[in-house]
Amino acid sequence: MKSGGGALMVAAAQLLIGLCILGVYEGYKAYFYNTFLTENDVADDSASTIGYADPMDFRSPMGASYYISIVNNIFAIMGLAGILQAQRELIIGFFAYNAAQMVISFHYFVDLCTDTGIKYIGEPSKLTAYEQATTALIFFNFVLSVCATVFAVKSMDEIKTKQREDYNRLSVLSDTLQYEPDNGRPAV
Repeated sequence: MKSGGGALMVAAAQLLIGLCILGVYEGYKAYFYNTFLTENDVADDSASTIGYADPMDFRSPMGASYYISIVNNIFAIMGLAGILQAQRELIIGFFAYNAAQMVISFHYFVDLCTDTGIKYIGEPSKLTAYEQATTALIFFNFVLSVCATVFAVKSMDEIKTKQREDYNRLSVLSDTLQYEPDNGRPAV
């Protein structure tokens, strides 16, 4: 399959981006708990009352990036395993995820772009840098999802062509096996 190499590269790149998003999130979480809360003498349980949500909360932009990286990595590994082991179901799951991921990552990208310009009461000073890094990675993930979808369409065309060729070869073989030479015997 010609597009298999491209799909393999996309899956590997998505795994790398998912790990980078996780790294940015974990860096921000360490900054939030180790530096921001101690500098401002804010208790962990009252962190959300100062106007900015806890980074572990999935409703916060950085908290949502943690869950996006988990799902991204799961499907990237499914895509890699499916391509390397020629497992059609895993490949279809990978491509279906990327079709949905195009919409999800674009919406999340727009949300993060907007959120970087909003200053909340009590917002950590370095939050914007972490949000910008996550925004860039989410955009790259969006581009990779578009590429994966293009490879999926090409793969389906290649699969259809290969199935037609196999069918034609088998039908010719079937006709050949049914042919029996006369060899001078009378037909019964």
